[in-house]
Amino acid sequence: MAEGLDFALKYPFSESAREYIKDLSLSERIVDLGVERIKKALSEKSSPRMLLHESDKKDEIASFASARMILGHLRNNFLTNRFAVNESKIIRTQLDRDDEQTINRVGAIFGIVTKSEGKRLLLDLPTYLRYSLRNPHYRLINRKLYSGFVEVTPDEKKRLIEEAVKKHIENIPLVRDPPDLIKQAGQKLLNEIPKSESRIIIKVESHPPCIAKLLEEMKKHNNLPHHARLYLVTYLLAIGINENQITEMFSDLPDFNEKVTRYQVGHIKKKGYNVPTCATVMTYGLCCAVCRIGHPLNWPGLNEKKGEK
Repeated sequence: MAEGLDFALKYPFSESAREYIKDLSLSERIVDLGVERIKKALSEKSSPRMLLHESDKKDEIASFASARMILGHLRNNFLTNRFAVNESKIIRTQLDRDDEQTINRVGAIFGIVTKSEGKRLLLDLPTYLRYSLRNPHYRLINRKLYSGFVEVTPDEKKRLIEEAVKKHIENIPLVRDPPDLIKQAGQKLLNEIPKSESRIIIKVESHPPCIAKLLEEMKKHNNLPHHARLYLVTYLLAIGINENQITEMFSDLPDFNEKVTRYQVGHIKKKGYNVPTCATVMTYGLCCAVCRIGHPLNWPGLNEKKGEK
């Protein structure tokens, strides 16, 4: 029984977690714990709490459900994305501590079921594509395929599960008319969150439509795929935005990590990556207008507007 409760505590999205809290009533304590769980995500605290008593463990599981109810009521993409990113990091910490049998049990929740062939660990192609990251390392051209299966490492399997958890948590259903406790908690949360202005320091309208669209997505606190980030950094460096300013701009993203971002921006500058041509931007799926300029830096008036940024 205790073992099952501990699994539910570590993986609160599981069916066993729902079973443990199905008879619990929504209380002020559980809702407050849900608020704290969201605030924890905003402060990027990705370490799980250590709990000893069974009642505390059940309340903690229920706090995950109440946090989702609050987010489903607020429909705030920034909060939801931050929550999903942080919770998935917590899950990854748990996976790194658990044995293979438990990892397989968690993966099966999302259909991530691998098979072994000799020393190879194989995952079926549709499932791999559903949860693979937007990162060149995970592109099929860089993978080994065997009759409809993709070879993955044990670490990559855990990373795919982490991504599956994030996608699951992001997909929170709309809660139209929640209990008053949830409404009050949502308002309290919004009131306590510091109202920060966007860190975008350049005039969006002064740049090519594809760049403008990426900047608008950042202002809305929406995540950007890998190629979009690489393109944006090379472009911003080319028009004279410095590394510190770029790092600050990226702090608008839900999964922002200052140390990682600063390193990556510095690496891109050190390597001297060129701004991709419009043809390349199109292959990234980032082109959103028929500009016919051939290259983003050919945008009319860009040079004159560099003083405005």
